[in-house]
Amino acid sequence: MKKFYSGAAAFAIAAAMVPSAAWAQTQAGQSDPVAAEPASAEDDIVVTAQKGGAQALQQVPLAIQAFDGEDLKERNITSIGDLVSSVPGAFEGFRQSNGSRFYNLRGSVTQNGDSPIGYYLDDAPFIVTNFGIAPPVRFLDIDRVEVLRGPQGTLYGQGSSGGVFIFRTRDPNLKEIDYAFEAEASQTRGAEGLNYGAAAAFSVPIVKDVLGVRVSGGFSRDAGWADAYFGAYDGTPDQKGVNKAKNDDIRVVALFKPADNVNIRAQYWNFRPRQDFTGFTASVKPPYFENTAGQKGFSNGDFTLYSLTASVDFDAFTVTSATSHLEGVFGINIPLSPSGSFSSQFLPKMFAQELRANSNGPGPLHWVIGASYQDGSGPQVNALTLPGVLINADNDTLTENYAFFGEVSYDLFGGKLVPLVGLRTYHDDRAFADSTGKVPTTENVTTWRLNLSYLPTDDLTMFVSASTGFRPGIVQSRVQVQSLELAGVPAQVALSPESSKNYEFGLKWRSPSRAVTVGLNLYQLEYTNLQTSVTGAITSVNGFANFGDATTKGVDIELHWRTPVKGLNLGFVGNFNDSKYDKINPVVGAAQPLLKPGARLTNTLSNNYRIDANYNRDIGSDMNLFGNVSFSHSGDRLQGNGITARPYNVVALTAGIRRGDYELALIANNLTDERGPTFVGTNGPLSGSGPTPRTIGLRFRVTPR
Repeated sequence: MKKFYSGAAAFAIAAAMVPSAAWAQTQAGQSDPVAAEPASAEDDIVVTAQKGGAQALQQVPLAIQAFDGEDLKERNITSIGDLVSSVPGAFEGFRQSNGSRFYNLRGSVTQNGDSPIGYYLDDAPFIVTNFGIAPPVRFLDIDRVEVLRGPQGTLYGQGSSGGVFIFRTRDPNLKEIDYAFEAEASQTRGAEGLNYGAAAAFSVPIVKDVLGVRVSGGFSRDAGWADAYFGAYDGTPDQKGVNKAKNDDIRVVALFKPADNVNIRAQYWNFRPRQDFTGFTASVKPPYFENTAGQKGFSNGDFTLYSLTASVDFDAFTVTSATSHLEGVFGINIPLSPSGSFSSQFLPKMFAQELRANSNGPGPLHWVIGASYQDGSGPQVNALTLPGVLINADNDTLTENYAFFGEVSYDLFGGKLVPLVGLRTYHDDRAFADSTGKVPTTENVTTWRLNLSYLPTDDLTMFVSASTGFRPGIVQSRVQVQSLELAGVPAQVALSPESSKNYEFGLKWRSPSRAVTVGLNLYQLEYTNLQTSVTGAITSVNGFANFGDATTKGVDIELHWRTPVKGLNLGFVGNFNDSKYDKINPVVGAAQPLLKPGARLTNTLSNNYRIDANYNRDIGSDMNLFGNVSFSHSGDRLQGNGITARPYNVVALTAGIRRGDYELALIANNLTDERGPTFVGTNGPLSGSGPTPRTIGLRFRVTPR
């Protein structure tokens, strides 16, 4: 097939990607021929997180992990909630429902404001303005997950002060029909019935080597395991198993290659997580909701993502356009005794466009330059209903922002020493809007990255870096501002951005036989203008304020050993840190006594780690035995309400057998039946959210080889 070289035509393709708000590019990185042209040896993992084409993971000078789809399945990791235990310093901060969860890396957690972690579905950002939930992705048709730890403000911009999760989905097969199927059934302790689900993927080439389509999707139904009491808890539930959950998703992707050096990828993705009641219970052991007055609670979501990616490779450089449009609806309804309720619904929209170019070839000069534009809103429909009372607090957060960014590096001494410099400038026009009008604000932020890496051999990479990131300021209502000012706390509608600066030393080493790999990252992460909730003077009206600075010093460790026992591999990942406040606004500190210099950061884990033992071995003609057992530990957490959530441990097991295209596996999560809570509410030491009770079942898969 001939190559497409015309400069005018390349410009036309790039320009054509920009104006469509209904279509969006998911992933320029997906267009990179990662599988076809690996960056190094065949057994090396390759990643595209640095937006400069495929790179061997071993040689990327970042605190980064990559998980391929098969590894995720063998560990029975099916969601971000399952994944975070395998990422040093990552944890679930809060679980509103199965479709509304909050995570963090190397820092404190907040529900309000933009997410402190950047989430990318291929190249499409998942951003819910002013409310930082994670995408409710199920890992059905995921090719690879890349996790970047620490600020990524240069290439990924706002909302990446803690790190970035990138979900790379599978491409259509342009050569032959491809398909996969899986189904599973399980039982959760205390549940009123079985959990069950099925998923499938089907790929077909429409025009061989030119055009292909892949359709994937599935459903799951989880039985409820928490009870409901119409009044206070008395030991005799009025309803059993009320927190049933459903999850459906479908993805359609078309890949068009009109020439060898042109990739055009269009994608549609819809996911619908739904749950009766919420993930926050009055007690986790036994699990129940109380004072429901017989009313039904729910927490539902429905998200649709359109994306369009186009890339043209001109040998010396590649031009990529990434367009996306996200829209959704999600929220909660909480029953209040005797006959009231609180409802909060979000209807976010976000159009995003990125246009970038990156150098190709062996170097010595490597560069990435680009520009991005986003136009989004985060409407909220809030209502508190009590007998004779109806309070509406509808509002919206509007954002229109743009950024210019670039990184450049140069190979010295044959690529053994590589300095890198990066810069990003960001402009945001953001406003709070309600029925009475609009309050506009403007912010300009510059972030940078400096890195020096040393690669004396293919098996050793060392680097030192300094980088910055930021999270846009929380936007709040005029009533909240008034409540804080009456309490003597200086406040404004839009807070100042929360910024971070990270100093890091990293080391990646593997033995020549690849039997042993070691990863070590030492970092000092400094936060400025941290944001927190503050009690206001008006009853039940609290607000938000910038209150001070903090420093986290920590170490990430990764160890993997392919043992002398054939087929047996051992792994350890962990994070240990010391996080303290440095400087506190005395006015805010008086209202929030936990916030004081030298005190531990609230809502952070001082440590977490995971140990894995994986076994995979051929046991006969076309038969394979595999298994994985894991032990994950999460340290205690001092919360903003003054309550400490104790440490907890979770044990999981996957064991199965493959024969040809077929696989049958035993799956068991939370074998010790740990209940937590992982986040403690205000209704007592057992209220809040915790792990799903012990769940054991079977999974059947068909994957043609």
